This record gives sequence, structure tokens and C-alpha cells, in this order.
Amino acid sequence: MIDARWVIGAALLCVTAPATAETLTINGADPAGANVNDLIRISVERFEGEDGAAFAQQLEAELGNAQFGGRRFYRIVAPESGAPTDGLVTGTTRTSVDHVPVTENRKRCVEYDPADKKKCLKEVDVDLRCRRRSVTVTTTARLVAIGDGSIRYTRPLTARDQQTLCPDRSTSRSVDEFIAASQRDQVRAIRRDLAPRDTSLDIRVEESTKGLTKPAQAAFKAAVRLTKTDQLGACAAWTALTRDAEPTVALAFNLGLCAEMRGEFDAAIDWYGEAQRQGSRSGAIPDALARIDRHRRALADWDARQRLMVGE
Repeated sequence: MIDARWVIGAALLCVTAPATAETLTINGADPAGANVNDLIRISVERFEGEDGAAFAQQLEAELGNAQFGGRRFYRIVAPESGAPTDGLVTGTTRTSVDHVPVTENRKRCVEYDPADKKKCLKEVDVDLRCRRRSVTVTTTARLVAIGDGSIRYTRPLTARDQQTLCPDRSTSRSVDEFIAASQRDQVRAIRRDLAPRDTSLDIRVEESTKGLTKPAQAAFKAAVRLTKTDQLGACAAWTALTRDAEPTVALAFNLGLCAEMRGEFDAAIDWYGEAQRQGSRSGAIPDALARIDRHRRALADWDARQRLMVGE
């Protein structure tokens, strides 16, 4: 039997909850895309190209600030220092700006109403001379392991912007603004490849009460509302339901989220599997399983790396 006192109490707790989506916050991690576990000290050399020095400085700062598990992931070594380093990041970054003449058609008023100067009586088609501006930012980054000379990472990155510039229309952003924004994005993309990162996602819970008894439905709904103010309390309420009710698709999925939120990955996988066995076809479950796999790999890589970082 479901304790009616719990149902009423949980419902009262939710009366003043803010009007936000019913979600659970899942803190996870994505592993580095490249094989960098044994590269503790790295250097970033100036990239080739007119903006190469500035690009390298941005990338050096981004990698220097990369953290995981509350610790810096890399020890940055200045390449000019001659100090030992495990890895060297090099590359090129180049920009190009091209202009091509184009013609656009416009309507032009050649006769206005004498009684109403805003009213056009006759329009003609005219050609307007414009130019199409194309901007391309191309960057290639490479990471070499000094110990064995192996290329651990290489990636080409390209950003393009095309706008038609006419006398009667202003551009949305300048060439310099596009180049700066593109290079920032490319620096961040390289950082995501070369270092793990913590993630935090608000995942919507399942709200269906199908398959539950009336008392259990009330308790389930109260727990859904409780996610707005007390996520752990909501999870405790759903767990309590399993003592008297068979897990439904929604209940199993939500308990999977709860286990994942606590870092109990095996339990989370079991609950997600139960939801699938109950007939769930939700794409949220494959997403969750992939998310857990990434988190586990990031943690395993970090454990292995920490053993190498002793004394660093």
C-alpha cells in the first residue's frame, strides 16, 4: 500500500515550486578524443600564418586552464625554455577574404502620388551593384608525442562566411569579427579533443503513470513535481514506489536517471534496460547509455593519468 501521508506531504512541498521543467541534473564527463593519457607536460609552438602567434597563445591558455577532477590536466611548458616536454602542439592557421561583383534587383519608385508622398504610383526595376564577400578561416592542428615521435592527433578545421554587401544593406558582422569568433571556436574544438571535460545536463524525467495503481499514480506525480525543488527527494520517492509496485517504463527510466545522477552506473544501466524490456522505444535511453560510457572512459583515463602524475 502507498502511504497517503507521503503523497499529501510531497504534494504540499511542490505547491510553491517554480514553474520549470521536471528534470534531473546529470553531471558527467567526456573523455579526450586523442590518446593523451601519458602526455603530462605539453608545449604549444607558434602556428604558421599571419595570426599564428595569437592563435597559439589562445590555445596555450585554453589547454593550460583545462581541468578534470579539480586538477589541471596539463602542465604547460614554454617551447623556448628548453625544459622537458611530453608533447608538442603545432599547426597552421590562415584566413582568406574574397570579393566577387554581383547584381541584385530592386524596385524603385519613379512617381509618387501628389496627394500622398508616401504612396508610390509607378515602380521600375533597377539593378544594384553589390559584392559577395567570402571569408574562410582554415586551421590545422597536430600533436606529436616527443618520446616516440608518434602523431597522436591531427585535425583540419574550416569556417566559412559569405555575405552580399549592397549600398542599401549593412553586414551582420565585420571580417575581423568573423575571424576572431572562428578562431575562438577552433581553439575550443582543439581543447575538447585534447582534454576531457566535465558536463552537466538537465534531463527531462518521464511523467507517464501508465501501469500504476491510483495511489501509486498520485505518489509518482508528486515525485515528478518534487524534482523542481528536491531531486534527491524525488528519487527517494520513486525508489519507495518499487516496494509495492512493479516498475513501469517511466518509473524504471526515472530510477535510471537517479542512479546515473549518483554515479551508480551499473544500477543505471540495469534500470534503463528494464525500461526497454517494458517496451520503451525512447531515444533518451541510448543517449543515456552512450553518456554513461563516455563518463566511464573519462574516469578510467583520469585514474590512469593520475598514476603518471605522481610527483608532477
